[in-house]
Amino acid sequence: MTAWTLDDLRRLDLKYAEEGVHVHQRPFRAAMELLGSNFVMGVGGNPEVKRIMDTYAAMVPEVSTSWPGAGIGFAASVDQVRKLTFPIVFGQVSLQPSQVAGFSSAEEWWNWCRQDRAIAGEVSLAVADLHDLTSGLNEVEQGNPAATTLWRMARSNLEDVANTLPTTFSHDSVIQPICMVAELSMKAALVQDGVDPESFRKGKDGHNLSSLARRMADARPHRDDRRVEAVVGALPPYVESRYKPAGLKRLQVVKLALGVQFIAASSLRRIASADLALQMETDEWPGPRQPFLI
Repeated sequence: MTAWTLDDLRRLDLKYAEEGVHVHQRPFRAAMELLGSNFVMGVGGNPEVKRIMDTYAAMVPEVSTSWPGAGIGFAASVDQVRKLTFPIVFGQVSLQPSQVAGFSSAEEWWNWCRQDRAIAGEVSLAVADLHDLTSGLNEVEQGNPAATTLWRMARSNLEDVANTLPTTFSHDSVIQPICMVAELSMKAALVQDGVDPESFRKGKDGHNLSSLARRMADARPHRDDRRVEAVVGALPPYVESRYKPAGLKRLQVVKLALGVQFIAASSLRRIASADLALQMETDEWPGPRQPFLI
């Protein structure tokens, strides 16, 4: 048996932090590094692998909460926000909203939805938006590099909202990444269609979200256009919101956040084939998407 101590794990954690290794990847890396040729997983594997990984997770609890899965987003029950981690799936798998939201059972999920079919429907459509965003980006990411970078930055800002909004007391600082999700995803769709990304720096409308929404709708008309326009029209002037509170209630911020998650997904629904939202919107339930009343 290979000898190792908690100090060894601390030393490796510092090393991985300096190297920029993602937290959720570190236990596996540590087990490989400590065990060397004795690193064996699976049937007949070395039980020391699990022991190292479990000890690492106990030492750094963020290991279990920082895994990004295939993509991170959020859903809401009124102004309660829950982070969603979309799983990495192989083959044909039927995923339930309660599973994506990390609930232990459908009953627990139903109670969180306040046993309200309308709220449960909105949560399901939020899951569909995360699916379409994640799957759509996977589909197009080998195409236009500049567009892919913009979509990835939009996704990064969405992750910031998902990590912050569930527990934050003051929500004023969340306005910035919310607006950035909308701006970056719409710019990505335009760049995908041939717009020079440098033109956003030169033009006066680089931060004009209404103008970006119109240009995206003109380039690729979509059933989502009116809802995109409604969300964009409700967003506060986010250059101003850097310096003073926007004066929004938490519920308003939550709805704006869900709205820009929808915009990000919509920007990819116009280009990629993923459209779980359409399937849900045309089913008996959840049915047609309700307006984002902000």
